[in-house]
Amino acid sequence: MRTVEDIEIRFPGSLAEALAWQADEKTRGRPLAGGTDLMVQWESGVAAIPERAVSLWGLKELKGIRETPRGIEIGAMTTHTELRSSPLVREKLPALAAAAATVGGRQIQNRGTIAGNVANASPAGDLAPTLLITDGLATAASASGRRDIPLAKLFTGYRKLDVRADELLVSFTLPALPAGAREKFHKIGTRAAQAISKVMGACRVRVQNGTIVSLAVSLGSVAPVPVRLPELEQWIAGRRVDLNLLEEVERRASAEVHPIDDIRSTATYRKWVSGRLVRALLEA
Repeated sequence: MRTVEDIEIRFPGSLAEALAWQADEKTRGRPLAGGTDLMVQWESGVAAIPERAVSLWGLKELKGIRETPRGIEIGAMTTHTELRSSPLVREKLPALAAAAATVGGRQIQNRGTIAGNVANASPAGDLAPTLLITDGLATAASASGRRDIPLAKLFTGYRKLDVRADELLVSFTLPALPAGAREKFHKIGTRAAQAISKVMGACRVRVQNGTIVSLAVSLGSVAPVPVRLPELEQWIAGRRVDLNLLEEVERRASAEVHPIDDIRSTATYRKWVSGRLVRALLEA
């Protein structure tokens, strides 16, 4: 029986070398970022132990946070600690910074990466809702080139992404918070810290003179993939914020999600708390 110790871990000297390995089935390995999810999954038997893994940790090409004409570009190997402490992320993508600060403890935040959190493709991944509300892009690279994937289409099923076996996630480009808009992130778990989410969510909303101009809201742990709430987003545009609106928002958000029962929570609780959470996100 294969164990973690049997994995051949390869360390590419460059992104080009890693992509060349991934292009050939004989040298291809399981992409390994910080390892905070995969090592646990391999040790516990939740995920099959691969013959080889390709460590991306040392690739400087995949690190860094910079502002570009398209938005804030974040390298795949950027850690949660770097996200939560970046002045640029805190100003331009505040929900992402807030979510990164809730992922595990400081040791996990120092090692875990944005691409690892996304590639794990768990519906309980805390960063996903904060990425979806930006309408941004993920960039995947292969030996034959790069392609941009709208984040709205990246998650294709439970623990599945629109990323081919010969591709690696290399960066994320996220439109910055527009002038006059605000973002919030909120997470509900069994404990106040270091908990896997029962439900979590993020919103990006712009209000002008008491009227909602636009809303993007996303929830996690309520479906096989992190989801937006398009019916609510369309309905709410142009409506004035008052108590009646917030009560209706709560009702509509609960009705739009269809969660399941699992070890962490029940579908009934998740539906109820989804409405409460979205209402809290919209309250000033």
